[in-house]
Amino acid sequence: MNFEQFSLDSRLMQGIKKAGYEKATPIQEAAIPAAIRGRDIIGTAQTGTGKTAAFVLPILNKLLEGPRHVSRALIVTPTRELAEQIHDVVKELSAGTKLRSATIYGGVGPAPQVKALREGAEILIVCPGRFLDLVNQGQARLDKIEILVLDEADRMFDMGFLPDVKRIIKVLPTTRQTMLFSATFPGEVEFLATSTLKNPQKIAMGISRPAHTVTHALYPVPSHLKSQLLLALLKKTDTNSVLIFARTKYRAQKVAQQIERAGHKVTSLHGDRSQ
Repeated sequence: MNFEQFSLDSRLMQGIKKAGYEKATPIQEAAIPAAIRGRDIIGTAQTGTGKTAAFVLPILNKLLEGPRHVSRALIVTPTRELAEQIHDVVKELSAGTKLRSATIYGGVGPAPQVKALREGAEILIVCPGRFLDLVNQGQARLDKIEILVLDEADRMFDMGFLPDVKRIIKVLPTTRQTMLFSATFPGEVEFLATSTLKNPQKIAMGISRPAHTVTHALYPVPSHLKSQLLLALLKKTDTNSVLIFARTKYRAQKVAQQIERAGHKVTSLHGDRSQ
């Protein structure tokens, strides 16, 4: 199915062509027509299936009609990286429409985010913690929100954000369209979906399972030999990229230093590093 068959506003075709979209993915083929009709949606989809465009295109299609300079769509997501990825998709697909979007998340100064809220960016892509802070400070007007998207709801549950998400939902208009996407459905996410969505259409694309290319190996080893084993494995590992997990910030830093001394390019990521 190609994108001309979705009955999208013709002004969106510029962005669709710019993004290089030709044939819709299965999640897009199933979700876009339902979302355009205004249906609530529960989507089960993995990363890489095209689900972002599956909710972004119907949002843009709806916002092209109606008022501007007021926030009308809210996309809630668990991490700043995902927020920026969605923002990039929105900017690309909205090319030529003059619709504006803004990201709101912690770890950066709030001033530009407050400015975007005051100026009424039509689409807000937010992480729950910082956004709820700004809502509690009276910086966000949410009475005109028409569409709510909860993306990667299971990750928000894993990261402890579900209470904040519930608080955000409480201050939104009850008359709205809601779309929830999640790779898995633990009990809390299922309860959130049941209590938040009205007569949702369920769309499942791809069951959550380890990638077929993944192999596993376990090496029981005494603590004092772990570093030696790690360095030996790095020597024989034929890959450009390795991710190593450590239990503490101190250990992560120490392991990085050992790896660097062995001649590898390395960096560490932990809570004491700046954003």
